[in-house]
Amino acid sequence: MIINRDQVAKLFVAATVGKYAIPHFNHSDFWDMSAIAEAAQESKAPIFIACLPKVIDAIGIEKLGAVAKITMEQSKTPIIYHLDHCHSVETCFAAIDNGYNSVMIDASHGSLEENIEAVKKVVKYAHERDVHVEAEVGHIKSAGDESENMVDGKATVDDARILVKETGVDALAVAFGSEHGFYTHKPKLDFELLRQVRKVVTVPLVLHGGTGIPEEDVRMTIDNGIGKINIGTHIRCTYISSIKEAIEKMGTQTHTADIMAFAKSKVKVVVNEWIKTCRADGKA
Repeated sequence: MIINRDQVAKLFVAATVGKYAIPHFNHSDFWDMSAIAEAAQESKAPIFIACLPKVIDAIGIEKLGAVAKITMEQSKTPIIYHLDHCHSVETCFAAIDNGYNSVMIDASHGSLEENIEAVKKVVKYAHERDVHVEAEVGHIKSAGDESENMVDGKATVDDARILVKETGVDALAVAFGSEHGFYTHKPKLDFELLRQVRKVVTVPLVLHGGTGIPEEDVRMTIDNGIGKINIGTHIRCTYISSIKEAIEKMGTQTHTADIMAFAKSKVKVVVNEWIKTCRADGKA
């Protein structure tokens, strides 16, 4: 099934009512895309499958869009194919033209005015084509990057309110202390900031940097308004380490399909664990 913008919105409404979050998993190629999709089928859960612009550069946007389209059409559970952390308005347009049904325009590195300008352009183009759009407010840094003060990157309540009001964006990633990658310290999530943003913003809120956040904190973010949780590093590192393990066990003369089947099985375990974590009742 192919999911349009209105159907994505309904999935978020269902998540709010059911007190769970929709999990989002970043993929690196077609093998782990397949693993993520298969895990969603097993858990009967709606999910986002996403790629970074780096993956587009490596594989090609036409190929990614074509395979994602087949994956979504064959799925019995809702899958949204998403472009994650794209800094280019033009690349967002290209993703939309190639079948992505959700894109994130990340213009958070600029001023609020520059952010709003970029988001408005993508929202106009996307909404005319029934595509969902996510933006970011504040700056969600990479784990271990101590060159920035953690407080400096956090969103402000006013910026979140203004960006949503001015752009009509569909979902908002809020910087409230989470980080991309494995944490080098205990995550310091500002739940009060999250609660304040939730009061003034009606669109779904997104947690980036899910990898490494304790399960109890993940559940608390859901209780305080998070509707989507992004997991990238955990998937990628499981995938790569599993390929390495398979080669060490089976040898280099083993067929690629057998190596990748082993890696996929490991990725699926992680995906299913995260699906359960994102559900308020702990069930898939």
